[in-house]
Amino acid sequence: MTAPNTSTAQDPADTVLETRDPQHEGAVTLRINRPSVKNAVGPREVTRLRESLLRLQVDPTVRIIFLTGTGDTFTAGADINELNRLSGDAMSSFIETQVDLLNHIVLSPKIVVAAVNGVSAGLGNHIITCCDLAYIKDTAVLHFTGASKALPSLLMGPLLMPMTIGLKKAKSLYLRGGRRSAHEAVSEGLCNEAIAPADWQRHLDEIASEFTGRSASTMAHNKFQLNQSAFQLVGASKLSGLAGALSMSQATDIPTGRVK
Repeated sequence: MTAPNTSTAQDPADTVLETRDPQHEGAVTLRINRPSVKNAVGPREVTRLRESLLRLQVDPTVRIIFLTGTGDTFTAGADINELNRLSGDAMSSFIETQVDLLNHIVLSPKIVVAAVNGVSAGLGNHIITCCDLAYIKDTAVLHFTGASKALPSLLMGPLLMPMTIGLKKAKSLYLRGGRRSAHEAVSEGLCNEAIAPADWQRHLDEIASEFTGRSASTMAHNKFQLNQSAFQLVGASKLSGLAGALSMSQATDIPTGRVK
């Protein structure tokens, strides 16, 4: 995963960038590219991420997919300013697309890695939970802010969270909210390893090299076996998303705030 290099020219104004690593064939990076708003995502970005993931997961040349952000932020989550401008139907569609995105991260036969390059909140933390592996810069922070913004937990992330860190800790995060440093995120099981910024790119390159050299079918099989319990939650996440979409479609003026 060599971030500065790209195999094809891309518009720097594109809000989701797709990069194929020329040094590690089979490694692809999807990068949220909205640094001016801390990589917050609206309907356009969530749809693009979902469509890219669906296309890449059936591409036989792809072995591993990295999800990351531009600059010093992974993603601040949903763009609340955009959400407050959506109609009820558009809000429902946005939530259903988020549900599909997270479900397909879990269901994808490819290895999906969260490369948490900086601050993460909201949807970003759901993505981290759903990814197969998560590596975080040791300067990054995870913010769990949904409860304070009156946003219901309606995605796959909170369904998987008790399996990831335990029920009591999961309830604390989703009922009370809170902040986790990179090292706390690793100690609680939210991420695999905290990496110093100076070692960040080298570490991701090593991960890319490791997985692009392995059997795609074996990795898909092992991921499937490990995800048996998660698969049972996919249907539950659909129902949760539908209920949440109805609730959110009636919400107005969701509190805004910028993570730091």
